[in-house]
Amino acid sequence: MMEFNARHSEHSLTISLDSTGSAHGQPAPAKTRPFLRRRRDRHGRGLRGPLVPASLPAARTRGEQFEDLVVDSADRLRSLWPEALATVEYLVEEVPDQLEALIASGAQAPLGKYTRGTLSAPDILATPPVIAIYRHPVEVLCDTPGQVRELVHEVMVEQVAGLLNMDPGSVDPLFGRFRGL
Repeated sequence: MMEFNARHSEHSLTISLDSTGSAHGQPAPAKTRPFLRRRRDRHGRGLRGPLVPASLPAARTRGEQFEDLVVDSADRLRSLWPEALATVEYLVEEVPDQLEALIASGAQAPLGKYTRGTLSAPDILATPPVIAIYRHPVEVLCDTPGQVRELVHEVMVEQVAGLLNMDPGSVDPLFGRFRGL
């Protein structure tokens, strides 16, 4: 940045070629990083980096760990029913829609839902079938990570059974084995 300033008095010619200061001898305003990009607080304390390296399992959030459980269960079911589940999409949602109304009515929150795909023309899917698992209601019912894993698979089997219009016991032979939650 080049700045030229000339006044009509006898000794007021100033030329500045650097961008760190202004032509009037005043320093340029300090550039600060946004608050979310700061690693340390204003007193020089705080975290200097992540507590756990990203390569360790503890670095994953609970939501990411839950998504991994859904992917594992979906892979198992796809290996059992490859043709029927080839186009199904799997979602993880935090809570079901209209949760406040469900709680007010006294009904138990659903653990998952499925929607059938729609056809735009014969044998052409406009929207694929979708299975959604609700993370918070599932986690509330469980005390240990092992129970969460088993309940996620149970909910997935129930949703696949509803989608395929089958009995859950015929979708997965292990269905109901861990019902003693």
